Amino acid sequence: MRLDIKQGVEFLRRQPGISRVILIGFSGGGPSTTFYQATAEKGPSYCQGPNKLTQCSNALADLPPADGLLLLDAHPGNTVNTLRSLNPAVLDENDPSKLDASLDPFDPRNGFNPNGQSVYSAEFMDRYFKAQAARMNRLIDKALAMRETIKQGKGSTTDDAPFIFYRNRARLMDFSMSVHPGTTRPQKLIKNDGSISTEIVRSVRVAVTNSAKLDKTLSNGTKFLTLTSFLSANAIRAADSMTDIDWCTSNNSTPCALRQITVPILITAMGGHYFIADNEIHYDVAASKDKDFVVIEGAVHGQTPCEACSKVTGQSYSNATKNLYDYVAKWANARFK
Repeated sequence: MRLDIKQGVEFLRRQPGISRVILIGFSGGGPSTTFYQATAEKGPSYCQGPNKLTQCSNALADLPPADGLLLLDAHPGNTVNTLRSLNPAVLDENDPSKLDASLDPFDPRNGFNPNGQSVYSAEFMDRYFKAQAARMNRLIDKALAMRETIKQGKGSTTDDAPFIFYRNRARLMDFSMSVHPGTTRPQKLIKNDGSISTEIVRSVRVAVTNSAKLDKTLSNGTKFLTLTSFLSANAIRAADSMTDIDWCTSNNSTPCALRQITVPILITAMGGHYFIADNEIHYDVAASKDKDFVVIEGAVHGQTPCEACSKVTGQSYSNATKNLYDYVAKWANARFK
């Protein structure tokens, strides 16, 4: 992926009339483009070191940097999504039917609502997020031990191995506004009429109610990975899945990369989705002196109007896409025209 981005940047640099290149990172493109730019600015030392679960190679030396970065509802990393999706109630990785009922997110006694927004207590969420981190750390330790066994020539294979785990559709923010409801302080919000207010922004997202069924399935609730794909792009150390993540243990980590990036950055979040708080974090940690953050009212993750949200709020978000790209154009023209 990183070398693919390199080819793209080099190709654009060769085209007549192109004097500036802006990387656009949408969703999972966020960790990819920020990793690329951080490595381009700092060299392979950025993605190497004893704290990393996997090391990058020196083939990533001398990457041509971009001139700017646009993040469109970027998430913090596949690693963090996996961490926050783990069902921490699982007691035995070999028998995922064995659950700790006090941590079961789909038990109505803990706050689950199968027909709408679930509401969890602060005490439950505190235990839940710490238990998610503990389960991730156990999986990492298991994978590292397996990798060492292969390295010593004692494994069933000589290069890699399957790595499978169950119950991975338990991300509370999918079905609860209790988690990451919005920004922590006033931020810019583009309203449907195109005006911009500064306020504490709250997501207007609706709950996904089928997670309880999907979590138990093979097709949607099970991760079929290899040791390499798990440790490189799906694992990250943490003590709490929301507030205490060791961001730089993984190279698939938007917040880690942003701390190294100095080019102008525009960070956008969609107001009908659940990455608003994460993108506020991205804005806060970004090293660039020229950085901006804005939320698009009523936009879903794919940057279009949230019709389901309109049915709940009674508001129209019909201009969400136009408002987003009008703002992007104004930002880019002010810096790169």
